[in-house]
Amino acid sequence: MASIAIISPLTESKVSGTLNVVAKVTGGTKVSNVVIIIGVPEFGTREAKGVGGGKYYVAWNTTRKLVDNVTPTPSDGVFWIRARAVVDGVTVTSPFIGVATANRFQGDSLPTGGWRSELAWAAKYDGTLEQWKQSHSAVVGAKYAQLVNDPVLGAARKVLKVSMPESARYDAEQPTKTTVRFQSSSRRNIVEGDEFCVGFAFMPSTDFPTVYPKNDPANPKGPDATGYIALFQFYGPPYVQGSPLVLHADRRLKSEPLDEFVIRGNELNAGDPWPYLSLPYRRGRWTDVVLRIHVSRSISKGWIETYVNQGAATTVQPVPFVNGAHRVPRVLARPDSEAFRTDMQIYRVVNRFPVVSMWHAGHKVARTVAEADPRSYRNGAKP
Repeated sequence: MASIAIISPLTESKVSGTLNVVAKVTGGTKVSNVVIIIGVPEFGTREAKGVGGGKYYVAWNTTRKLVDNVTPTPSDGVFWIRARAVVDGVTVTSPFIGVATANRFQGDSLPTGGWRSELAWAAKYDGTLEQWKQSHSAVVGAKYAQLVNDPVLGAARKVLKVSMPESARYDAEQPTKTTVRFQSSSRRNIVEGDEFCVGFAFMPSTDFPTVYPKNDPANPKGPDATGYIALFQFYGPPYVQGSPLVLHADRRLKSEPLDEFVIRGNELNAGDPWPYLSLPYRRGRWTDVVLRIHVSRSISKGWIETYVNQGAATTVQPVPFVNGAHRVPRVLARPDSEAFRTDMQIYRVVNRFPVVSMWHAGHKVARTVAEADPRSYRNGAKP
């Protein structure tokens, strides 16, 4: 039976400059349509050239972005690579390999870091709305929020309900007039080398909107893209480009699944073949998330682990990435980054939805996964 595999570079190797990525087809007689896919298929799919002996290659300039092959990359990163070919009329696909680019700051002189007690923080949900607000470093859109009994657990837990109307765009506190934003921020004190867990729970309303890409005939409102709806991010100054970590509903292609929140690759992590994390909406039910993060501008030191519970257990459970690994290297800061914070959000483009509603709870920064777990399913899933 025919197969294909990436034979160069080797998995887990460091690469730099321009190199040949080589795939080899074994078995079969008639080979066609050989492609090598570096990172996201939309930008990284390249037609491979044959060099004999069943080998095919593409040249990859690791110092330039995949999206245009011209713009310099802002950081090193991990790129997941695979190959595909048609052999005797049958499509064969290789396993993924992961390589790290090494064109920039390697991080040898960066602090080892770890947990600092100053990082510990938790939003206060068990008091008044004013006390909840004061427990944060900053809040935008607090007048659209209210503390209520948990719709699922009842009086056992207070949660925040936020209903963000389109009219909020005209409020003086809104940072821009092109977006509508609710945002509640933890302390802004997370820096290079810090290692911490951030937990939160969210529950979309039963009418939480589906998002659509441009020119999607399924969109009842026409050809314009609805854009994203962000619900969580890790971010801070100098606010260059987008957040290095954001969980949002953001369909870019018609082929992408409906009603999912995702963490995608981004400017600093461009090598993901598809979203790093995908979570179905589950309208009217809680999703618990804990992200364990080691913050670094260097891909050799930064990493992330993800834990999720959507009712299948009583605690959050580890979620593996595409290669089966749980701890995945990530760049989570820029060389000029100042202190970061974590945000719970409803953040979207204007002129898309009359109102967007969400419940959230358990926003907390802690040392361990267990401490940060929101425990929405502490007694198992409710029917």
